[in-house]
Amino acid sequence: MSDEAVSVAPRGSSVLWIWLGTWCGFLLLIVTQALDAWQRSVPWVLLFFWFVPLLMLLPGMLRDSLRGYTWLAFVSLLYFVFAILRIFAEPESFRAQAELSAVILLFACSMFYVRQRSRELQARTDTQQKTEV
Repeated sequence: MSDEAVSVAPRGSSVLWIWLGTWCGFLLLIVTQALDAWQRSVPWVLLFFWFVPLLMLLPGMLRDSLRGYTWLAFVSLLYFVFAILRIFAEPESFRAQAELSAVILLFACSMFYVRQRSRELQARTDTQQKTEV
């Protein structure tokens, strides 16, 4: 399936909620990472390498590419490892808990979005093929 076909098809109601959850997790992760970097005075070079994996996937998310959302689920696992390390280092930190929650939300929603959206698009193409015949 091409990305052009994906962007034209409207989302169903359950897929729309999963899509919104993905964006909420993405934005919450960006905010928690930025707050942590600001509080710890991280050099901009390290910030660049820390945010590049997430920002590289942004165009695919904006185009509604299922491949982009699949890669987002994989990349979020990297941030999950660091969030777990931070939880063990700072168990009382609200920011660490928010970061872990954001990563879990991002992974689960992006994974379910790909699954539900691909089913939705497959059903739509099956319906179009039946009407053509």
